Amino acid sequence: MPFPKVTKRDVIEKLEKVDIREGDVIYVPSFTPVLGNAENIIDDTIDALIETVGADGTVVMPTFNWDYCKGEVFDPETTPSQVGVLTEMFRKRTGVLRSIAPPWCTFAATGKLAKEIVGIKCASSFGRDSILGFLYDINAKYVLLGCSYKEGAVHIHWLEEKYEVPYRYWKQFKGQIKIKEKLVENVSYMYARRQDTVVTVDSIHLTTAFEKTGKVKIEKLGLGELRSFGTKDYVEFMVPYFEKDRLVALRQEDRTGFE
Repeated sequence: MPFPKVTKRDVIEKLEKVDIREGDVIYVPSFTPVLGNAENIIDDTIDALIETVGADGTVVMPTFNWDYCKGEVFDPETTPSQVGVLTEMFRKRTGVLRSIAPPWCTFAATGKLAKEIVGIKCASSFGRDSILGFLYDINAKYVLLGCSYKEGAVHIHWLEEKYEVPYRYWKQFKGQIKIKEKLVENVSYMYARRQDTVVTVDSIHLTTAFEKTGKVKIEKLGLGELRSFGTKDYVEFMVPYFEKDRLVALRQEDRTGFE
């Protein structure tokens, strides 16, 4: 099968079909190989996202980098995103802002609410007062661009922290952040995966059920799919499952020892 030639107009049309409108705040994780190899497709996709939400909207992307956890200095100006070429190209764009805390779980944003979003500082990755908490409060729209729920729907980890699942534990990370050429000491916390056990988070049974609610809009795009849904729709669908069973996101064979 030849690579598709996805254009900027294609992306805009698909975004509109999944109900992305002017003024929306959208959170966009991605897997860009589905877009094919058309010249400038990465820049065109970023332009399409920004143009679709317009001047009153906001585009947010993950720019996660875990090197801080290994002792490296985090510099919001130069530390690259490790979660895809689209996020890194977006981060480097003129006018795009980036959050700083916690340093391994940062986000880049442009648009009306960008300054407010990146200015949020939270001691933990997925705390109630984190950027993810803010995106929930305003009911930002997820746009899964070519990626799966497992790769992109990070509010599953927000729920894991909220319900303090037993296969994670609180871990402190101390390090330095470079701000305007000055090194600043920082302490942040991660509700990290336990090292004394091997588990796999597998929420496909939950996301399959979520899609059956009709609250997810899906369109083909290139070699993959584009999905859109409200953050509150996703979280509030998951909440009863977590309240009933904190191990709901684990594979059955990984539940031994936690039940």
